[in-house]
Parts: sequence; structure tokens; C-alpha cells
Amino acid sequence: MQGWYPLTSNPSRRVVVVGSGVIGTACSHFLTELGYEVTILDRADFGSQCSSGNCGNICPSHMAPLAEPGAVRHVVLSWLQGETAVFIKPRLDLSLLTWLYQFARHCTKRSMLDACRANHALLNQSRHLYEELITRFDLACEWHTGGNLQVFLKQKTLAAHDRKHALMAKEFSLSGQRLEGDELTDFEPALRSGLAGGWYYPSDAHLRPDRLLQSWRDSLNERGATIVEHLEVTGLATSGSTATHVITRSGDVAADHFVFTTGALTPKFSSQLGCRLPIQPGKGYSLTMRRPELCPALPVHFVDHNVVATPMDTALRIGSIMEFAGYDDRPNPDRLQALKSGARQYLQKLEEDPTEAPWCGWRPMTPNGLPRIGPCPIANNVYVAAGHNMLGMSMAPATGQLIAQMIDRRPLTLDPRPYAING
Repeated sequence: MQGWYPLTSNPSRRVVVVGSGVIGTACSHFLTELGYEVTILDRADFGSQCSSGNCGNICPSHMAPLAEPGAVRHVVLSWLQGETAVFIKPRLDLSLLTWLYQFARHCTKRSMLDACRANHALLNQSRHLYEELITRFDLACEWHTGGNLQVFLKQKTLAAHDRKHALMAKEFSLSGQRLEGDELTDFEPALRSGLAGGWYYPSDAHLRPDRLLQSWRDSLNERGATIVEHLEVTGLATSGSTATHVITRSGDVAADHFVFTTGALTPKFSSQLGCRLPIQPGKGYSLTMRRPELCPALPVHFVDHNVVATPMDTALRIGSIMEFAGYDDRPNPDRLQALKSGARQYLQKLEEDPTEAPWCGWRPMTPNGLPRIGPCPIANNVYVAAGHNMLGMSMAPATGQLIAQMIDRRPLTLDPRPYAING
């Protein structure tokens, strides 16, 4: 059934994008802008996976990867002390053990700064592109540009962040404002008094992810993109050095270019893509509840507990947690409870809400904290854009722009080498 879906009348401009999260959507957007005829295939509903339930932070300030000096010690202590910010399910899993070993090797200052440099480029470019996209295409997504606040329960944690900020300011000119005591509660009245302090980052922004994806989908439909939901891609067929079609349970879909934006599921295609993709699913959680009477005015990151609270027009979403439990998509009630108990240590009022909507999803985590963006060794017309860790929403526009420029053989806005796919 090759060519079961009539993709285009121009056989040199056909692109299949596998995955309809924010990365796949951004790739599709920039490809349609260059005149390509795009078909998006997804095994579930459009934009329903990790892109829908995250906290919607667009944060150039968050350039540092998880792999930083001292991270291994922190993770081990957190695990042994029963804290739920980071949880590793004990099991014999060679891919996870390999990933953890690689992660530990990247916990050096040099590796951290290399990752910061590459992330900084994607984050800043995406931040500028979001402004342009939301205005030009009238994307209704509750876009706010008021910045981001990181707050600290303990003086020790605040002091560690002071040192990190000084390094980021020196290396990347990161701008931020340190707040203590009454300064902090005057700045954000929803916070409890007695916190150690905070840092305000004015360049950050936030949006509502599900509404962004819906509005972006409408825009893609208007420009002729084809979206096929509930169609699982199971393979990729090649002829020589060229891919000819993807294989699905309902037939083959032919195209001239293929882009895999399959997030944490991308390693399942490793052998067919001809490359090693060191991506582990790091399960994240969120709860969306009615907007409380005393609600933060901007996203607040409760650093000691690794919990984020993002205000939305009619809701408050709290989220985070990092759970390495393989491809287990079942929500753990203890993790959801940890979100609320963590947030309550920082916010004055966070009442129980019987209408709250729980969510969990797999983040595509890489050991060095960098996404993989670029062509695959298996064929000259196959690309991957995956492994954005916790920053997919923040990095999507620049990623989509870069993939479109690669396919169209245009000059590249960013240096692609840090994100290269190894064979």
C-alpha cells in the first residue's frame, strides 16, 4: 500500500514528519514556510504527549544541563534519602546503566559549559522566534513575557545558585536579579515568608502548551499540512542511500524527506536510523488545578524540591519530578502528592482541588543535556530532532528552523555540530 496517503502533487517537496509534539509541529511549520508539503504522522492524538502537560516555561535562563559537577552525588543522596525529585527504579537495564555511566562522565565543568553554550544558542533563538511566530500567525497560547522566578528554601541551595549564576553571567551574559527577605515576598506576594531568597530572570516567558499546539495545528491546516492521527510508524524502508517510505500498520507512506521527532521513543528506531541515540525516558508529572485566589503572577521554580508552578489564565499548573522507570506510562500517586507537598512549602495558599487534572509523560533525556538534531547515517534524506530533555517547549522554534534549513540546503542560522547524530 505504498503511497496510501496522497501526500502532494510535487514529488520533490514531500516531507513526512513522524511525531506531532511541539518539535514535530515546529519542524512542520518551518518546512511549510519554505514551500514543502508536509504530512505529520502520530501514533496518538496530535500534541497529546509530553508537549501537552508540561509547565510551558520558555526559559533562556535554563541553559545548564542536569549533568553538572556534583550532580551524581546529589542524585544518589536524593535517592537514598527517599526524596522524590529524582527517582530511579531499580532494575537490570543495560541501556539505562550505559546512560547513567555517560551522564556521570559529563558531570564536569568543561562538559557543562559546552552544553550551556549549545543550549544557549537554541534557547535564545527560540525565544526570539516565539515572539515573531505568535504575532505573525496569531497563535492563541496565553503568551506572557514577565520572566521567571527561582526561589530557594535553604541558604545552602541559594548559595550554590549564586555561584552558578555568576558563572552563567560571566560566560553568557545572563541577566538576573537577586532577591532576599521582604524583597522576595514584595516581588511575589503568593510566596511564604522565611524563604532563603530567589533569582528573577526577566528574559524568560511562559505559555499554555496545549493551547499553543491547538492553535499551531489550526495554522498548519490552513497552510495545507496533512495531519494523520492514530497511525503508528513501525519502520523505515530504504533503497541504497535513500529512504523511500515509512512503514505503518495501515500501509506505507512515501515521501522525499523524513523527520523523526519522536521524543523519548526515538531509540526504538535506532537500528533503522543507523545511529546510536542515547535517550532515556525521564517521566515527568504535572497537576492542573483551578487558579487559586492568591496565585503567582509568573512561573516560580521551587529549586530545593525541583517543582515548578506556572500560572495560566484560569488555572495553575504545578509540575516536574524526574522518574527513570523505563517505558512505564502509569502515573505514580506518590509523585503527584510530592508535587503538592513541595509547592505548599513555598506558596501561601494551595488548597485541594477536586477538579485537578493529573498528567505524566516521558521526557527525552540525554546524558550530556543536548538534543540530537540533524541527518542520520542510514540515508541522505532522513533527519532526527529529539532528545531535548526538559527544554523541548523552549527549544522548538529554533529546532524546527534548523531542520528546515538543512532539508532545503539553506545557510544555517546555528552551528549544528553540537547536536550532531553519531553513527
